[in-house]
Amino acid sequence: FITGHEDPTKPESALDWEVLARLKGTLVILMGVKNLPAIAASLTAHGKDPATPVAIIERGLRPDQRVTVGTLADVAEKARAAGVRPPAVIVIGGVVELYEGFEG
Repeated sequence: FITGHEDPTKPESALDWEVLARLKGTLVILMGVKNLPAIAASLTAHGKDPATPVAIIERGLRPDQRVTVGTLADVAEKARAAGVRPPAVIVIGGVVELYEGFEG
């Protein structure tokens, strides 16, 4: 679990994107909708496969929950097109392939 929203006045990120990109497990990002394009770009720039599955879960566990799925390569555009808004949790990794709406 990592933050997707750091203080924009900080001189540099506290997140080590190189290490995060190498992780084989699931990444869960909180508060990252606004920064999704930068998150996806940072992970792929540091070696994460652009085909890595991503799910954005809006309003989780509520009757109006919505899930948008894609890959690191296209999820930012899919989220923009779908009008994804906070609150949302971003899940990155193979576990997303278990979601019935995933069309990898």
